[in-house]
Amino acid sequence: MASISPFRGLRYDTTVVGDLAAVTSPPYDVISDDALRGFEEASPYNVVRLILPREAAGQDKYMQAGETLRSWISAGALVRDEADSLTVYEQRFTVGGLERIQRGVLAAVTMDEGAVLPHEHTMRATVSDRLALLRATRTQLSPVLCVYSADDGGAREAVGSIADTPPVAEWRSEDDGVAHRAWRVDDPTAVGSIARTLATATVVIADGHHRYRTAQEYRDERRQTDGPGPWDAMLLFLVDADWCGPALLPIHRVVGVAADEVRARAESAFDVEPAATSDPEALAEEVAVRREHGRCFALLGTDGAWWLTVADKAAEADALPADRSPTWRDLDVAVLEWLVMRRLLGGAEARYVHTATEAAELVRSGEAGAAFLLAPPPFASVRAVAEAGESMPPKSTFFVPKPRTGVVFRLLD
Repeated sequence: MASISPFRGLRYDTTVVGDLAAVTSPPYDVISDDALRGFEEASPYNVVRLILPREAAGQDKYMQAGETLRSWISAGALVRDEADSLTVYEQRFTVGGLERIQRGVLAAVTMDEGAVLPHEHTMRATVSDRLALLRATRTQLSPVLCVYSADDGGAREAVGSIADTPPVAEWRSEDDGVAHRAWRVDDPTAVGSIARTLATATVVIADGHHRYRTAQEYRDERRQTDGPGPWDAMLLFLVDADWCGPALLPIHRVVGVAADEVRARAESAFDVEPAATSDPEALAEEVAVRREHGRCFALLGTDGAWWLTVADKAAEADALPADRSPTWRDLDVAVLEWLVMRRLLGGAEARYVHTATEAAELVRSGEAGAAFLLAPPPFASVRAVAEAGESMPPKSTFFVPKPRTGVVFRLLD
């Protein structure tokens, strides 16, 4: 059960900072060094100065972020709402040549046991980094993207009606071309409808596992010294996966093993068939279609491409860990890792890439011997794995678009 509530948000004042396109950014963990410099140059108020602070004059970078946040509040660049509200937030984006809409609600959600389900492991070093930042700023700066499924359609109706009204903020981010709109929601009826729907929904973290784990640890720290408080909840972006949800994209693999050797080793468990094209994006589209009729991968080499379709189901079953759920064992990424990488290729290590074009370029340049292109996992499988208390194999999911950091902040003091 996800218990949501409105809160007094901290927001950019565009009369001071200008267009929100210049001050918002993607989440910290997808910003390259070059992109970071670009966001810093875009505005002295860009949020990267908070989420990815640089050390200055020997000062601790986390304390620097805290001081920067407080100075922006003092200067009026950030202003706190006068009343509690939810924020309906929309992103219009293009994937696979089609325009799509991601629309959901930014809200404070209590971190009760089992209310929000993770599907990935977290790394201690990353949590420690984010925890130091949270201690210094005492503010939840970036939302966690969550997807949910619910039988109650009250939230859809409320959010859809709100999206038909003029937004309080509207901008387009230049780095990815996504169009953004936001609305403040303080109407008790709308808030109640959204809260009722989420109370019966299955909520799964799509992106932001480290931020969520960080919030849990900070909550535990503050409870020991201060008891219950606003730290008991986390800022989430809640999106109906069956309505205006994100796109779930595959993460492809490249290996150092040459494609002809991969084919030779794969023939013991796979039917190997030459592909009619070696265009990487066309292969990526077709593998998703072929996957509906049976497990397959596209193999890309320097001299062509091939379809690998599982022929020996007994070998597949034998290669997978017996202590995992049937849903986990049916994941393409699990089969590729355990049957192909570990067993047939003798423990070959993979490099992960987000686009088929990037995978093909690594093979063409000789940086990789072959590439495996996968179909995206269905959200139902991700949810089932999370409900079983398991974690997806590494680099299984890539949800897009990521919610922009800087739409609204949540102060904890």
